[in-house]
Amino acid sequence: FMSHQFLLPGFQPPAPPRERRKAREALRNYPDIPGSVMSRYGKQLGTAGELLFDSLMMRLGERSVRCDEHEAFDRILWLPNSFVRVQVKTRHTMTGDSYVFDIKKGYQRGPHGTRSYDRSEFDILALVVLPEGVIRFTREWRNSHRIRRSEIPHLRARPAESLLEALEGIDVTSVSSSAPSLGPT
Repeated sequence: FMSHQFLLPGFQPPAPPRERRKAREALRNYPDIPGSVMSRYGKQLGTAGELLFDSLMMRLGERSVRCDEHEAFDRILWLPNSFVRVQVKTRHTMTGDSYVFDIKKGYQRGPHGTRSYDRSEFDILALVVLPEGVIRFTREWRNSHRIRRSEIPHLRARPAESLLEALEGIDVTSVSSSAPSLGPT
């Protein structure tokens, strides 16, 4: 049993770009990294949150579709009888006893800064606590959401529960709240 694939003689993979090497060093101790590092690699860490969403959907037997960056939502949840637009927000550090999510679009250093979403731009939120590997779903329309540390074990034990509640809240009836999972029954 080989633990890795040997390279063919004379064939060397290209060296990773300098920025990739810097990211590897800077992010190695995630989540215990300075705010400046989180800010610098915010896009990459946000993508990690979106990929955690994809992973959870796969584990629940659901299909999600990645959307273009210019959309106001990150994923489409493809349910048997409907499509649900999902905005994914990711947090990495706690404020007091909670992970606090400010629901804004754009980037502070971007050309347009940050601004509020219009209520019609997505259907539900996926609030990702990346260091804990959990997601809470909500349909509640607020500028700020909070996940308390005490909620983490429940979110981990019942990952589909808040998704079912959020979907029921937007009248998506193709999923039964009594079903143990989101997959077909």
